[in-house]
Amino acid sequence: MEFRILFIYSDFHGLNFVDVSGCGMKQSTLLLVVENEPKDLKNAADTARAAGFAEVEGKTSPYAARTYLEDRIANGTSLPDGILLDLDFGIESGYELLRFWHSNPTLRTIPLIVWSILGEEQKQMCGLFKVKQFVGKWEGNEALQDALQEITQSAQ
Repeated sequence: MEFRILFIYSDFHGLNFVDVSGCGMKQSTLLLVVENEPKDLKNAADTARAAGFAEVEGKTSPYAARTYLEDRIANGTSLPDGILLDLDFGIESGYELLRFWHSNPTLRTIPLIVWSILGEEQKQMCGLFKVKQFVGKWEGNEALQDALQEITQSAQ
């Protein structure tokens, strides 16, 4: 479904309609954060907003994130502009969502950043799933913000 934004004004000739869709108006950007630690979830949301994301949707398990994405695909609702995924969930594994993302052609077009305390071995495994960005939590907020800004800049 496509929407147009019209600017309507009146002058001596009557009503005028000008299509201003995309004219200097910033598109709203949405980031899906999949993180089970409340402190890290808040940190990710704050960093995402600083990087230019207008909206942040947080899910605390890979299962909840998968359900969220499946519902958006099924309902034709717009998908997030980016996904930030932790891999370590204790009982669940972030790799389950990573497999789902990688196996779905629609989702594969969404930039996915793995943000994790896990190390080099997991970074190499993420490469097998064609993940372009792996940010270690030990690298700090600046590294995370830089990775997130790549998404917001490409969404403009």
